[in-house]
Amino acid sequence: MKTIYLILSICCTLLANGANKQDANGWYFITDSRTNAFDPSPIVTVADFEMIRIDSLLNPENTMTYVLTGKVKAGKIKTWADATEKATGKQISLLNNGKLITAPQANRKTENGNFLISHPELKKKKKKILT
Repeated sequence: MKTIYLILSICCTLLANGANKQDANGWYFITDSRTNAFDPSPIVTVADFEMIRIDSLLNPENTMTYVLTGKVKAGKIKTWADATEKATGKQISLLNNGKLITAPQANRKTENGNFLISHPELKKKKKKILT
């Protein structure tokens, strides 16, 4: 009887820890674009970023355009290149604290480790992304 309670206790603890698991901040493959479901394994995490920032510029319509720019560290450039090649024509997602920040389409293999995304919502999400 004590064994059953012990097994139940362990199972409940594992389930609770799994439910509270926070996904690492970073880039993920999207597995279902209708629901924005993402692969549980990150492509790269923010620990793999050499740099990330949000810049702004004045566009021809005289309004500000915001762009998210970044670069992965030298040791992750091949991982990033392989991932962007695999995702060409599909979306990948940038997660922060388990929340989707942006889900751009990968247009081609990116061999230099850089990324650049332009989106009107970036201004509102700036603090979330950079913290």
